[in-house]
Amino acid sequence: FTDTRSLTENLRELFLQRTSIFRTEPFFLIGDVIRRETQNYEAVLKSIAAGNKTPQEIGEALGVSSSYLSPYLKQLEELHLVKRRIPATTPPERKEKTKTSRYHLIDPYLRFYFRFIAPNAELVEQELSQVLWDRISDQFRSFVGATAFEDLCREWVLVKARAGKLPMVPEMVGSHWSTSAQVDVVAVNWHDKAILLGECKWGVDAVRRPVIHELIAKAPKVIPGEDWQVHYAYFARAGFTDAASQEAKMVDALLVDLETLDKDLGQA
Repeated sequence: FTDTRSLTENLRELFLQRTSIFRTEPFFLIGDVIRRETQNYEAVLKSIAAGNKTPQEIGEALGVSSSYLSPYLKQLEELHLVKRRIPATTPPERKEKTKTSRYHLIDPYLRFYFRFIAPNAELVEQELSQVLWDRISDQFRSFVGATAFEDLCREWVLVKARAGKLPMVPEMVGSHWSTSAQVDVVAVNWHDKAILLGECKWGVDAVRRPVIHELIAKAPKVIPGEDWQVHYAYFARAGFTDAASQEAKMVDALLVDLETLDKDLGQA
């Protein structure tokens, strides 16, 4: 991640050399753990990779009801191919009953395959690898930012929590979404009534002051009650402007650039 250009070029070379493997290997992987109805499971995985996260969205994309999908989603969870996530701000007593959930592909390889290779099967069959790579490269930055980078930022919070190097000790690390606000990284301690809110930016420009304000403005819509201690963290691929850094200091926010993220995760 610290050398994105090198990463992209290496991935391109591997991709152009092994297109046939990219095409067939996912089916061997799925077939190895799922012995029957593999096409149905593949359809569910493909729908999730395309951006359909809730049971209703997945069902609508496949033309079936969300109740019909329940056994497939449960089986995929048990096989650790997908993970059901709920907002980190869901109170402990409601976690088992809440229907506010989203499903995500756990395996990065399957994420990549169903996001880029499966929808372009004809290009693979005709060995138009360069055309396919051009399409992938146009969307690769946003793909990394919306999946891998946010996951790594949440992992960084967990790493720091285990080392006792956060301003609070989380009981739960995840994200938050609702009709009024979405936050990339959320760490919650219900016992101490403390919460950390984090924003992830994978853009090529340094984070500016308005981004600092935007997350702070979201806090009242996210905090699950009154009298909570609120902490902030910002994660940026390209670092922060001086104005943003000064603004972040006003609320004692953690600022984590890509080099720091890479170093800390590497040491862990």
